[in-house]
Amino acid sequence: MKLVELFIQGKSDTKNCEDGYFISDNFVAVIDGVTSKSDFRYEGKTTGKLAEDAVRKAVSALPRNASMQQFVKAVNDEIAAFYSQIDFPYDRREKGLQAVCAAYSDHLRQVWLIGDCQAMIDGRLYTNPKKSDEVLSEMRSLILNVLLCGGESKLPSQSQQKMAREVIEPWILRSNCFANGMGSEYNYAVFNGCDIPAELIQVIQLDEGQHEIVLASDGYPELRQNLQASETCLKKILSDDPACYRQYHSTKGVSSEQTSFDDRTYIRFLI
Repeated sequence: MKLVELFIQGKSDTKNCEDGYFISDNFVAVIDGVTSKSDFRYEGKTTGKLAEDAVRKAVSALPRNASMQQFVKAVNDEIAAFYSQIDFPYDRREKGLQAVCAAYSDHLRQVWLIGDCQAMIDGRLYTNPKKSDEVLSEMRSLILNVLLCGGESKLPSQSQQKMAREVIEPWILRSNCFANGMGSEYNYAVFNGCDIPAELIQVIQLDEGQHEIVLASDGYPELRQNLQASETCLKKILSDDPACYRQYHSTKGVSSEQTSFDDRTYIRFLI
């Protein structure tokens, strides 16, 4: 494997970034800790950062020939070990440790999309979107458009954005009932300490030829084949639509103390 590009940036600062990555001779992984939904901290870390730590620790200890199922179990063991040490004060499914990941196994020559991270292989994009987030992003867009209807401004105020977020947030929490479930179009995969059905994980098998692979978190609304193009696309969206409700629909926009709507990580490498 040959690393070509690597970039990580927090939406506000490096200290509070809930994204992470891991690179070795055996595995490459982009890890996205799910945005924390409570004020819980352990050793100064949010639940999203704690979940990212658990995934990174698990993948770093995997044997070279580990399967995707072994990876999931290793992460769940790390999360279980964390909960065994503390008295977590909230509902674990709604506000506990959660993370998603895009990983490459060099031994198996497979890319695993666990949750809504994304990959690009030889220019072809692979995503694993979370349908409930898509629906709630549309709801937030509707609320903001209604609030601005008939007015001259097309940029919602911070108070309007806060109100729209408060409307959808209870449903973001309640939609966690679909995490790692089966039988509903809203089911999705996430590392949260529970078993993940294989049907929810996207596995991309590569042949023995040469390939260019990009792994990224969903902090990039439109993934491109190189970092500069991905950053340029993001900057245009943030410039044209910082509230993320017209050009790009998101469950959150860019607040006054942030530089983007989400943390972002980008890794490009050759095999």
